[in-house]
Amino acid sequence: MNYFRQLKIAVLHTGTEAGSALDRNNRIAVFAFAILPGLSPNFNSFILLASMVWGLYCLATGRLALNLSRSDRLVAIGMSIYPLVMIASIFINPPYSEELDWIFRLLPFFSVWLMLPRMRQSPDGRLVPLFILAAGIGMIVTFVFSLLQIMFLMERAEAGTSNAALLGVIGVLFGGIALLNVQSPRSVEQRIAILGYAAGLGCVLLSGTRSAWLVIPVHIVIFLWYFRKHSFHLSLRSLAITGSLLLAGLVALGSGQILNRIEALQGDLTTLERSDGEITSLSARFALYKGALSAIRKDPLTGYGPQNRMASVLAELPDNIRPQLPFSHVHNGFLTAGIDAGVFGIAALSLMLLTPVIGAWRKEPGPGRDLAIALALLLVSSYVITGSFGIMFNQKALDPIFAYMVALICADRGRTGFMPVVRS
Repeated sequence: MNYFRQLKIAVLHTGTEAGSALDRNNRIAVFAFAILPGLSPNFNSFILLASMVWGLYCLATGRLALNLSRSDRLVAIGMSIYPLVMIASIFINPPYSEELDWIFRLLPFFSVWLMLPRMRQSPDGRLVPLFILAAGIGMIVTFVFSLLQIMFLMERAEAGTSNAALLGVIGVLFGGIALLNVQSPRSVEQRIAILGYAAGLGCVLLSGTRSAWLVIPVHIVIFLWYFRKHSFHLSLRSLAITGSLLLAGLVALGSGQILNRIEALQGDLTTLERSDGEITSLSARFALYKGALSAIRKDPLTGYGPQNRMASVLAELPDNIRPQLPFSHVHNGFLTAGIDAGVFGIAALSLMLLTPVIGAWRKEPGPGRDLAIALALLLVSSYVITGSFGIMFNQKALDPIFAYMVALICADRGRTGFMPVVRS
């Protein structure tokens, strides 16, 4: 309990130095943002929007200066191209429908311009460790919530996301982020890191998100690269024993969900071999992919606009299938971008996915650069792999998370070393 009292002080304390109030507000926002995704992702959108409004106010009144480096501007421009291409596609492709709503959804991708000057008011090395620690705490609480849902309410856990697939993406991403904290010299933070990673994997298993399962081995490769370069304070024996016990517990808890999802996939594959027109999760995806590819071939340059997305896809499918596909996207982020804005949409999306890696890679050499690269790789791999089979962007939770993390990755200098959140 003494540690958590110290943690409260570390998050909420206002110092006497200049800019300390902005630093405290940054700490509160970062800590809350990392805890909330699995519990109430709408609050992530609110935190990002509030931070953008406050950043705009500070820039307009001269309290902050838009002092971005060449690397910062490159990342911010790369982030901005995607929403600009999508906004152009909205107005190029009539009929117009809810265009203001679509534009509002795209605002998070402009946030780097406003977030970086604000985040830079905190000392280097303060916000990223706080985000990593809070990710572990958030995943532990989210896992408990998910476990209660499985025990008493539903077949697939959703926690506070209202979408099992979304919980899977958040679990694999924030669980992976949490594990980076095993490098902390504080034993409490090490335990939170391991428990947070296990809890994130537990959320993935309980949600039954099969695409998120594919991310796990990729993240393991990233961890091997990062921890090979940076020692952590746990003994290998302790880590092996703890990891084995947690893995056994996760398999025991999630075995029923794993078997159910595997059996469902086998059933879908069997259905594909029949020609009776039955639509399953797998056959629906194949139909959507086929319709999307056909539509993109017909208009590869400008696409159809996000407001006409599903109408253009369904127009390429047989009449008997259309009523059985009540989706808002084609379960592939790249095809969705192609439908929305043609090859320019796919190119803009690909560039935006590279921006966190670019921002991390262009830092000066040092431990902060390696940590930023690890965060960027965890982020991009989670979105690309799960987004190739389900949701990627155009979503109230995933858009703010990506944009916020890009700004956070860019905030510190590369030479900044990792420091524990509670240092006393």
